[in-house]
Amino acid sequence: MIHLVPLLVAAALVSLQGSTAYAQIDGAKIELDSRLIPNARQAAVVRPKSRTVGKYVKISVPLPETTRYVPGTALVLQCEVMGNPAPYAEWTKNGVPVSNYAEETNEIFPINQLSPAFLTTKFVVRSASNGDVFTCVGISGLREVSSSTTIYVEGDGSDTLINQMMPSKPIITASYSDLLQTLGSSATLTCRVYSPTETQVMWMDNKNNIVFGNDRLRVLPSGDLHITAIIWEDMGIWTCSVKNAFGRDVAETFVYPIAQRRMTKE
Repeated sequence: MIHLVPLLVAAALVSLQGSTAYAQIDGAKIELDSRLIPNARQAAVVRPKSRTVGKYVKISVPLPETTRYVPGTALVLQCEVMGNPAPYAEWTKNGVPVSNYAEETNEIFPINQLSPAFLTTKFVVRSASNGDVFTCVGISGLREVSSSTTIYVEGDGSDTLINQMMPSKPIITASYSDLLQTLGSSATLTCRVYSPTETQVMWMDNKNNIVFGNDRLRVLPSGDLHITAIIWEDMGIWTCSVKNAFGRDVAETFVYPIAQRRMTKE
């Protein structure tokens, strides 16, 4: 919920920019009309269009310009992306797409056009060379933004084999911290995980009840939670908990249902 206020502010600013541009155009029309029509008609008020929340994407927490990497250790890169519709992220290494997962999922659900969200995305670097460039690419609709970091290697990697054999807990690599969703629409709460060993994913609803799955709630093979037909009672914090034999990781998503009349399509 920590990002909910800036998310609403960002949406409002996009809306305000569109309204200002429209007002400037209308003002020009009024000035032109004053030269062509009687003064009696100048009193007519031009009714502005209703405000809309525009589509946008922005990296709110970028990667550092440089990052130190010690061979044989796990380096976790993180950036945060905000956007409407709800954004997702991809990672590249020296311009080539890379993934935290051995197999990509094919789970695709329609994205509601009015779903501003904050996404936290992480990439686990298991090997890198001096000068490698890792890039976080935030995507929302047809819009893209990116942030990059250059790797500087320290050490000779003499302990690489020992470190690679050390057990590690799972890392949640993609999750929404805040998601605004229109009432009646469906939402997919992301919970993607990196783990060298088998994991167990468990979701808790906004009342701290374990989600076992029903007509409205379904935990997908990827770990995401799909909610059908958002209602007011869904407001609150939903929690994804992932564990393996060596530990656990947790991510929370604050779901904020909104009425359709408050936000309209661009």
